[in-house]
Amino acid sequence: MDQLDLFADAEETPVPATFAARPKPARTVTAPPTPHPAPAPAPRPIAAADDEPDGLFADPRPELPSVHTPIPAQRRIAPLLIGNPRNAGQRLGEAVAETWHASNWGGYRIDIPVSIVAALALFPIKGHTQDVTRIISNATDWEMLQGYREVYAHTWAHRPDLSARMAPLMGWLTEDGVEEKAYAVRRVTETALRHGILQLTGDPDPWCRSDTDVMSWTITSLRSHGARQGMGEYHTPPEVCDMMAAMTCLEPPEKGARFHEPAGGTGGMFRALAQHLRHMGLDPADYEWALNELDPLAAAGAAVNAIVWGLGPNVVIACGDTLADGGLSDRTARERKHLFEERDEILARLAVAEAAQQAMALADRLIGSNAA
Repeated sequence: MDQLDLFADAEETPVPATFAARPKPARTVTAPPTPHPAPAPAPRPIAAADDEPDGLFADPRPELPSVHTPIPAQRRIAPLLIGNPRNAGQRLGEAVAETWHASNWGGYRIDIPVSIVAALALFPIKGHTQDVTRIISNATDWEMLQGYREVYAHTWAHRPDLSARMAPLMGWLTEDGVEEKAYAVRRVTETALRHGILQLTGDPDPWCRSDTDVMSWTITSLRSHGARQGMGEYHTPPEVCDMMAAMTCLEPPEKGARFHEPAGGTGGMFRALAQHLRHMGLDPADYEWALNELDPLAAAGAAVNAIVWGLGPNVVIACGDTLADGGLSDRTARERKHLFEERDEILARLAVAEAAQQAMALADRLIGSNAA
C-alpha cells in the first residue's frame, strides 16, 4: 500500500492488496550525477521473483518536482512536436499500432497496447510531463509492469464504477508469463511517450485534455480494416462531432440534465459536447452522462475518456446490445451503487489489516526494548 504515496498530491486513497507490490526491505538510493544522453540500452530481463524490486510507485521512489533533489535523467525520450492535438492523436494511434504489429506480439491481443495508452492517459500525476516521462523511461521492466498495475489500482480506488468497465484492459497484467511481453510493452510505451501521450492527456485542466480522443485513434488504428467493417466501427471526425454538439445544444441546459448515447463508441460525441458546455461557461460535471456500446474494448476506452475528459461523477458506461436490451443503461446505473459499496468494504478491510500489522510491529519493538 505504500507504493501509492506518490499520489499524495492528488488524492490519497488506499490501494487494494490485489495490485499492491510485495513488501521489500527499504533501500537507499543515491542519485548519480546526470550523465550525457546515451542511446537506450537493450531490453533488460525481468528480475526473478525473489529479487523483484519495489514497484514504480513504492518506497524508495523517485522524488517529485516539489522536492529539490533532481531526478536523474539516465534515458531521455524527446516528444515530437504536438502541433494540432487532433492530428497528434491520429499520429499517436498509428505509431502505436505500427510498433505493436512490428513486435513479436503484433497481430493479436490488441488489448495490450490499448491498455498501455489508457494507463498513460490515466496517470494520476498531472502537470509534470517531463518528470513523469523520465520516471517511466528509467524504470526497469518489472517496475514498468508494476506501475501499470498500480495506475489501474488507483483508478479502481477512485472510480470503481468506471474501473469495472475497464476490465478488458487490465486482464493481461495478471496473466502468467506477463514478463515475456515486457519487450513489446516497453516499445509501445516509448512510442506513446515520444508521440506525446502525456502532452495530450497530462494537463491539470480537463479542458486541455479534451482536445482529442486518443483511445478511439488507438483502437481503430490497431484493428484491421476487415474487423472495422465487420463491427461497423469507425472513428467519427471530431469536426463532425463538434458541429453536431453545437446544433443539438443551442441553449445552456439546466444542471442535472442527462445526455445519452445509445451507440457511443469511445465517447467522441461526449467529448465534443463537454467542450461545447465549457465554451458556454458550464461544467460538464454538473450533468449526467450515459453511454452504451456493444464492443467491450471501445466501452473500456469510453470509461477511460470519461475520467481524462473530466465528465464528473455521474457517468454510466454500459456494454451490451442496446436494441436487444432497452434497459441496459438503467441496470448499469443501479450496479454503480453496489460497486461503490464493494469498494468501500474492501478498503475498510485493508485499513483494519494495516492497522493490525502496525500494532504487531509496535508490539514487537516494545517487547524487544523491554528484553534489552
